[in-house]
Amino acid sequence: MWEFIKENIAVIAAGLSFITAVLSATIAFITNIRHKDRDRFYQNAEENLYKLIEPMYFKMNNIKNIKDDHHKVESIRKFLNTYNPEKINVSKLGNRKLINTFIETHSAYSHYRIEFDDRSLKLLLRKIASLEYFLEKEYWKLFEAIYKDHNYFKKTVSMNYLFRFFYRISIFIESTFFAVSWIIFIFMLIVIYDEYRDGTIWVDELQEKLLILLYCLVFSLFMLSMSVIINLAIADDTKQKKTISDYLTLGITSLWKKGAVKRRERKKEKAIRKEERARAASIEESD
Repeated sequence: MWEFIKENIAVIAAGLSFITAVLSATIAFITNIRHKDRDRFYQNAEENLYKLIEPMYFKMNNIKNIKDDHHKVESIRKFLNTYNPEKINVSKLGNRKLINTFIETHSAYSHYRIEFDDRSLKLLLRKIASLEYFLEKEYWKLFEAIYKDHNYFKKTVSMNYLFRFFYRISIFIESTFFAVSWIIFIFMLIVIYDEYRDGTIWVDELQEKLLILLYCLVFSLFMLSMSVIINLAIADDTKQKKTISDYLTLGITSLWKKGAVKRRERKKEKAIRKEERARAASIEESD
């Protein structure tokens, strides 16, 4: 074997050089394509956010806060006239669900203008609420994509390079143990399910395996908690994403608003029934 290598060393060297050149060219080509795709994405994301999604989102947010139905419908009319599919590039919305909801909202408004009744109004308001939801979702997704590292660089630009290095490690640890905790939890569910079904495959000693997984989960959650505390202490909100507390607050606020809408509807219905009874009583008296 060694003799064969010595005799054909020039051919082998030429072959290795060729393979190296091909691999280098392939890696450079793939990297170049990825960079171009990323640059194209950020360019389109910024244009879509600044010129279309952001103004639509804040106008829709203003419409959502209007209580009077008459003023709300008038604001919806102005909004839909401004963002008419014949005037804007609907594809710039960049999301199939958002585009479909946008088109359905225009259809619901056209239907309301023809019918002009409570049923078509309720349909229009439901479509508007759905459009506002998808606009908000798309707005924050684009915002997080564009500004995801903004706070990190802003808060660590003057930090000592060693602290910055350890902080990067802490972010990696947080992301890793977040995923690990979920994986262990899912494995625990699989082990429990396997124990109680016919023909177990995974579990021989349920209690022992669950105890091991529980220890692993506790350790993973401990590491996750420590990394989260460190990251919050050094630079809060560097990911520019909503936290668990934000989602809880949003959920409570949403429930409170839905309850307030239901209460207003009940009061309106009671007032209408009271008015109808008074009208019926006055008709009976006149008879």
